[in-house]
Amino acid sequence: MANDKNKSFRVLIAGGGPAGCACALSLVRLGAETGRWLDVKLFEHKSFGQHYNQCMGVLSPPIEQIMHDYLELEIPPDLVQRRIEGYWLHTDTRSIYLEDTAADSPRPSIATRRVLLDNFLLTQAKKSGVEVFGNRVIDFEFSKDCVRVYTEGGSFTGDVLVGAFGLDRQLCDSFSRRTGYRPPDYLETVVTKLHPGQERVERFQNRIHAFMPSRREIEFAALVPKGDHITSLVAGRRVNRALLVDFLTSPACRKVLDFDFQVTDVFKGNFPISRARNFYGDRYILIGDSAGLVRPFKGKGINIALLSGYFAARNLIQRGWTRQAQSQIEIDFAEQIADLWYGRAARWMANSLSRFSAMDRVIALAEHDQVLKQALFDSVSAHDTYRNILRRVMASPARLLTLGAAFGAQLAGGRLPKERQAG
Repeated sequence: MANDKNKSFRVLIAGGGPAGCACALSLVRLGAETGRWLDVKLFEHKSFGQHYNQCMGVLSPPIEQIMHDYLELEIPPDLVQRRIEGYWLHTDTRSIYLEDTAADSPRPSIATRRVLLDNFLLTQAKKSGVEVFGNRVIDFEFSKDCVRVYTEGGSFTGDVLVGAFGLDRQLCDSFSRRTGYRPPDYLETVVTKLHPGQERVERFQNRIHAFMPSRREIEFAALVPKGDHITSLVAGRRVNRALLVDFLTSPACRKVLDFDFQVTDVFKGNFPISRARNFYGDRYILIGDSAGLVRPFKGKGINIALLSGYFAARNLIQRGWTRQAQSQIEIDFAEQIADLWYGRAARWMANSLSRFSAMDRVIALAEHDQVLKQALFDSVSAHDTYRNILRRVMASPARLLTLGAAFGAQLAGGRLPKERQAG
């Protein structure tokens, strides 16, 4: 394929979430800065407000810096429903409060309504001159000279395709048939909103409650206070409404939700836990959840979606749309890709500890070990990489011995070893 990095070109973007909008905005801005003409068409069939992306809507730091530095946008104040000050981590029988003590100043996460964020970004894309179509994409076609996107409103031809369609199963299957792409592994989520009244919502005090139940079907669950409601989520390989209700009525959860509530609308979603295979190639690149470029296990999905959109746009303009040119994305996300292995290890450890109720003993130790307590905070809040978290925890042989003894005692049905602070 000829070197195309100096040509003007047409970009088709399938998906108008954070990744797709970030790519569209970056293409327009960087194209103008380099004096290149770009025809950018974005396809998003959802009407945000009537349709939703099933996400907790928690934006981890440095989200505001990413928006400012890469997209030249500021988060509107009305999008910030809560600034999260800390996290409660619960097992079936024990709890610990976690807050950031690693930095000189707090780095709060932001709780927002995801639909408002999506609508804001899509509106900014339209204002920038991106042509937005409300048609659902149904298929793709690649040839030597172009790429074609088929939608319910007709077909469109471009020079390169940017896939930002998340884990939409129909589009993932279609794309897999047309290319060597293989979607990432994923967990399912079930989400609902509880409206117990403003007074009860305020009891949460800008704190998220995260749960690691021993029930095998649920890998983790959470309660997040928003402006006038509480968002609840359960995640696992196969979760459903019944599991969500079981969680909400469990003794551990009822200690937090000590009031009557009703579960009405329930939404189903999923999120990736591994990297996709062949997520870029000649005339295409996938970004965000479609590529699996996420912090493993959970966290920072929106941050990385925005960054992947920016880097994909920059690479298209600077390097072109060949597979070799797009391989730069591997370098841009080297830290996240390398962290996948550590994330898998952390996920296995967390699941194992929860299944055997050994997480209670880890919490007991963390109450007297600031390094371990900070590690739990960073894991729950997504404030640091799993590589850094595991390295800090494993830096002390005494701590490893204490944790190993605690886990072994739990497996053997013994008592918790004498609590002491690891060196």
